Amino acid sequence: MKMLSIITRVGLLGLALVLITTITSDLMWESEAVGSPTTQDLAAGLLIDWSFALVILGALLALAMVGAAYLARDERMENQLYEIRGEEE
Repeated sequence: MKMLSIITRVGLLGLALVLITTITSDLMWESEAVGSPTTQDLAAGLLIDWSFALVILGALLALAMVGAAYLARDERMENQLYEIRGEEE
């Protein structure tokens, strides 16, 4: 079992090294090419071209947060009594 763990760690390290060398060898990192997108283009794309989708995504995320808060709420009787009375001991 310990040997399998060591092999897995070495494999993950090798995979990480291959990914890093592949990503950094791309010509994109060499110099700024003509016509390459900038952060201003990204902002314009999100806020102008995709504004409706961004609003819908924000509403869905807000609904997910409200749903998670509702599901995490604990409504057992002993917890409700504790909140009302506090610590009696």
